[in-house]
Amino acid sequence: MKTILRTILFLLCGVMLVSAVACEGGNEGTSTEQGTNEPAEDATQGEQTETEPETTEEVTTEEPDIMIGETLDAAYAADFTVSKVFTSDMVVQRGEKLRVWGWAPESENGKKVSGEFMGMFAEALIENGAWTIQFGAKLSACAELGNSMKIYTDSKEVVFNDVLVGDVYMVIGQSNVAYSFGSYLSAANTDKENYGTNMIDESLPIRLHYNTLNENEAHGYPKRGTTEVCPDVVHNRTWEKPNSTSVNRFTAIGYCFAWNLVQLTEGKVPVGVIEIDGNGQPLGAFLPNEVADATKSDRWNEKEGIFVPEGVNAIWARYMYNHYMYPFEKYAMAGLVWYQGESDFQRAHASEFIERFSAFMTYMRSTHNVTNPDFAVYLVEFPTIYERHPDHSGDWHYMDLGLIRCVMGAIPQTLPNSYLSVSCDLWADDTYFNSLHPDCKFGQGQRLAKLAAAVRGDAGSLESATGPILESVEFSDDYKTAVLTFTNVGEGLTTSDGGTTVNGFTFMRTSYTVNNKKGATTSAEITAPNQITVTCSASMKNGVVYNGIANNFYGEQINLCNSYGNPAGAFFAAAE
Repeated sequence: MKTILRTILFLLCGVMLVSAVACEGGNEGTSTEQGTNEPAEDATQGEQTETEPETTEEVTTEEPDIMIGETLDAAYAADFTVSKVFTSDMVVQRGEKLRVWGWAPESENGKKVSGEFMGMFAEALIENGAWTIQFGAKLSACAELGNSMKIYTDSKEVVFNDVLVGDVYMVIGQSNVAYSFGSYLSAANTDKENYGTNMIDESLPIRLHYNTLNENEAHGYPKRGTTEVCPDVVHNRTWEKPNSTSVNRFTAIGYCFAWNLVQLTEGKVPVGVIEIDGNGQPLGAFLPNEVADATKSDRWNEKEGIFVPEGVNAIWARYMYNHYMYPFEKYAMAGLVWYQGESDFQRAHASEFIERFSAFMTYMRSTHNVTNPDFAVYLVEFPTIYERHPDHSGDWHYMDLGLIRCVMGAIPQTLPNSYLSVSCDLWADDTYFNSLHPDCKFGQGQRLAKLAAAVRGDAGSLESATGPILESVEFSDDYKTAVLTFTNVGEGLTTSDGGTTVNGFTFMRTSYTVNNKKGATTSAEITAPNQITVTCSASMKNGVVYNGIANNFYGEQINLCNSYGNPAGAFFAAAE
C-alpha cells in the first residue's frame, strides 16, 4: 500500500521542480509527514518553478533539482542498517544534495530503501550489501527544531529527530585540537572571565560530533597502521547539543569557532562540528591509503606488519583517516579546519608537507560534496612559541615551529580556496611553560569564524577578517632583491606602527632551512599599496620567508598588516 501511495504522490508532484527549500529563521515548509514543501520564495536561495515557454523551438535549460524522487520498481528490503554517522540532533549541509547511506544483508541485494526529509523523497537499491540515498533538493539553512528524517521500508523504519540544516565543518589536528573546552575554562586567562560558561547553551543551533584518539578502541577495531578501514563510526558517540558534558570534553578551538560563527549569523545558520584529533600524530597518520601510496609518506615495517609514518611520534600511518575520518567520507560539509603540523616540524618532514597536504585535501574534495566539491580549507597558524627561560625550573613544552609555520602559510598559494587563519598576534606570554599549547583558543576560534563567515558570504569581508595574502613574488637575477605582491590589502599595506618598514623577513639559508643567524642582513619596505620590496645581503634563491622564527611576535619582530589592522600570516616563497 505504501508503494502505491508513494507512486501516486510522485505522479501528482512530478512537475514540482525546485532547487531549494527555504527556512529563514525557521522552517517555512511542512514536516515530511504533512507533504512537500512549497518552493523557496527568495530567488537567492535557488531557482523558482517556471512555466514552460509557449514555443515550438527547442529550449535548453539546466536540469532542475527534483523534490520528489523517482519511485523504484523493486521490492522493499526486510532488513537494513543506517550508518551511525546519522543520528538525531545532527546538522546536514545546506546547499548540498544530501546523501544518506547504510548496509543490508547480501540477501537484500536488488531490493530498495526509501527516505524522506523536509518534503523530499528518494529511494535507493541495495547493491553488494550497501545502499546510498541521494535527495534531490539543495536545502537552505534551517535552525528550527522538529524536522525529522525517516529511512524506511514497508517493515522497518529509522527516524532521526530535530535535524538542522546549516554548515558542517571538520576540525582536525593533534593535541591543539584535542585541547578541550573544559581545559580551556580551567586555565587562568581573561577569555574565561569574559565568556566562560556563558558560551554553553543547549538552545544554540550548534551540534557536536566527538571523535578522538583517546576513545576506547578495544571493540572491533581493524589493525592500526594498515590499509583496513572502519566503514562506520566505531564508538557510541552521537551528534550532541552544546551542554556542559558535551562541550567541556569537546575541542576548545572547534567549539569557540562554532560559537562565534553562530553569533555572526545571529543563529540563522546552524553549525555542526566533527572533531577528529590525535595527540602527537604527524600528517602521515591522517592520510588515506590512496594519498599515502601516491606521496610515499610512510614505510612498511615488515616485522610489525604496519605502515609507519614520518615525523615525531611516528607510530601508525593512515590510522586517523582509516579509523576516524573514513566513515564520514560522503558527509557533505562547508569546510575543514586544520590545526596540525607540530609533529612535522623537522626539515625532512616540513619539506614534504605542502605536497602531501594538498594531495590530501584534493582527495577529500573528491568524496564529500556532490554540488560544491571544492569546500574551503582553513589552516590555523601556529602562534608565537617561546624557549625556556634560563631561570625557569620544571616542565617546559617547546618545539621550533618556525619552519612548519611558514611552510603551512605557503599552502594557500598552491591549494585553491584555502586560507590561513592568522594567530601571530594572539599569544605573547613568554613565561608560560606550555606555549606549545597556547591558551588563546577563543581568539583563534573567533578569527576562524570571521574568516569562514566572510568566505561563505554570511558576514563581513575577507579584508576585515584576515590580513594581506601573498599573490606573487619576483626575484632579481642575483636573487638579492624580491618584489612581493599581495591581495587583501584593503586601502593598502601598512605596519602595526603605521610606517613603511616591515619587520620579520628573512630567507631560506638552504632548502627548507630558515636563516636565523647573524651575518646576513635582510630589509623590507612597502613600495606600493600592494607591494613590498625585500633586499638581502645574501642570495634568496632558496626562498624568502616571513614570520619563520618561532618566537616572533606581531607588533615587534613582525608587523605587516592591511589597512584594517589585520596581521599578515607567515609564508615562504621559493625562487624556483
